[in-house]
Amino acid sequence: MCQWCEKARKSVAYTNFLREMQKEDMQRIEATKEFAQQLETVELQVCSSMEYPLSFLQPMFEARAAYAVPHNYYQNLHVQGERAGVAFAHGSMRSMFFAGSRLVLFSKNVQHREGREFFTSFVLLHLESKEFSFVWKENDLTVRAQVEKPMKNLLTGKVEKKQIAFNFVHQNVQNRIVSREQVMQSSLLKNVYKNYMGVGKKMASVDIEGYAITVPHFAPHPYLLQTHAKFGFTGNRDMQEHVLDYFRAHLS
Repeated sequence: MCQWCEKARKSVAYTNFLREMQKEDMQRIEATKEFAQQLETVELQVCSSMEYPLSFLQPMFEARAAYAVPHNYYQNLHVQGERAGVAFAHGSMRSMFFAGSRLVLFSKNVQHREGREFFTSFVLLHLESKEFSFVWKENDLTVRAQVEKPMKNLLTGKVEKKQIAFNFVHQNVQNRIVSREQVMQSSLLKNVYKNYMGVGKKMASVDIEGYAITVPHFAPHPYLLQTHAKFGFTGNRDMQEHVLDYFRAHLS
């Protein structure tokens, strides 16, 4: 077991975060069932290839876009040829983790309706080693998959074949991480962010981590960042700079 996985299992705080997430997701699925007749596209993308609810303790890493601005926060994922949402929202994520030799994709897009949260997309997909590929180039990593798998529709209970495709990229973050202060002082970065709800109002990853990353990257899920000390890191940035250690341990 890699050090990330071992420490995740031992962290009570991280475990509690995952359990609470599970409860919230079950409530969102129930709300989604109620709204599904009004939102025909919802049923298409609420699916799992694994038994759900799923109990897991693995660390999760998100595939994020460069800058991770609110309306372009996640890297692309396609389900049945349609792009899942890429916007930032509470409860949303586009994460990967390893369960043995399997790669697991856990992607959720959350919206609000009538004061309740529901899913416009929910994909829990396990991939055997032969179903995904990866390419290392020094400190760059690409993880990709294009599969058709039977998946359970969590709204109807029916098993349906779904086409899932992604090409997630982590570029070397060295010298590509800029602080919130640098964002506020840089006219270039302020121009990037002001186009997305305005600087100082909502800067997504800058608000969460305290910095921005100017290249597409894999980021520790916020639950990991909030418990970084339990994983032996001095802060969020320290944890981010060691993300590839996790992938090297599992893809060696």
